[in-house]
Amino acid sequence: MSNILAEDGKRNSSGEYGSYDTGFDGYGIRTFSKLPYSKELSDDLDVIVAGLPFDTLTTARPGTRLGPTGIRAAYLGNTCSPDLNVATTSVLNAIDWGDIPVENGNTKESFDSISQHIADFAKTGAVPITLGGDHSMAFPELMGYKEIYGKLAIVHFDSHSDTGYHPMDADAPFDHGTPFYDAITHGCVDTEHSIQIGMRGLVPEKTTHDFAHSSGMDMLTATQAHNLGIDGVAKAIRKKVGDAPVFITFDIDFLDPAYAPGTGTPEGGGFTTWEAFEMIRKGLLGLNIKGCDLVCVNPTYDNAEITCMAAARVAFEFMSLIACKKEGITDYKGYHADTK
Repeated sequence: MSNILAEDGKRNSSGEYGSYDTGFDGYGIRTFSKLPYSKELSDDLDVIVAGLPFDTLTTARPGTRLGPTGIRAAYLGNTCSPDLNVATTSVLNAIDWGDIPVENGNTKESFDSISQHIADFAKTGAVPITLGGDHSMAFPELMGYKEIYGKLAIVHFDSHSDTGYHPMDADAPFDHGTPFYDAITHGCVDTEHSIQIGMRGLVPEKTTHDFAHSSGMDMLTATQAHNLGIDGVAKAIRKKVGDAPVFITFDIDFLDPAYAPGTGTPEGGGFTTWEAFEMIRKGLLGLNIKGCDLVCVNPTYDNAEITCMAAARVAFEFMSLIACKKEGITDYKGYHADTK
């Protein structure tokens, strides 16, 4: 009797029942969307996916350090986007680099590592997509991008503005509620072309939102975004960002807890997964995207992996936008890449 499996793990190409090959390609280390795992950086890469398992600066419900693992585990079989009509993983030269080295409990060393790795990724010309991790990581990410691109506009989907302030001489000058205050005051953000969407969480001080407004960014609260609808939000994003190089940052608590319970600071009154996907497609298609992150996924509070699956889909939508840019796909339901 012949062996069923050959040495390469596939079915033998010959046997008494004929020749065939299963063609499985999912062996080895688990990666995002079954992308090849590689530490090799080159200037022909389109996308670099990397995990950021850091949650030291969470102020409630720790566990987002497990986010990258949960998102990678929630593989949905994605290879193409039927909505955008692009064969995402075939079009892109993309890798999963693994996790950026961080040490929970050591903020300075971790922030330095994040900034340096993001700068190294950006030097290749690829678009990094990072999986977190608490939202404090956006500050060192933007510091890394600044080294290569200068200031970036931001499109920020979240239930909180994350523009809180702590004195730099405080015992804890940073937390997951301060990254955009820190990034703006360190000259990383092109505020005149930046917009925040979905704010509805209670804040400790009114100055948190006052700073966001006075910085030059636009802000659409959740109530305003619901009233505008998907098309209105998409138009607001495109009008504000224009052709500016932009960083997309998506906190999973932008979604309503019914769709994403697995997060550190859930807030009611949020958005459905479909609404989020449509805002991403209509609002971001054709923008000059330099980097993306997907943060605050906390698998320890998830239910049936629905948060991790939603997060994986958001990250895949980002990849599909980059594939559209490469393929010259510029239109989605009347939202044209040249129409702001």
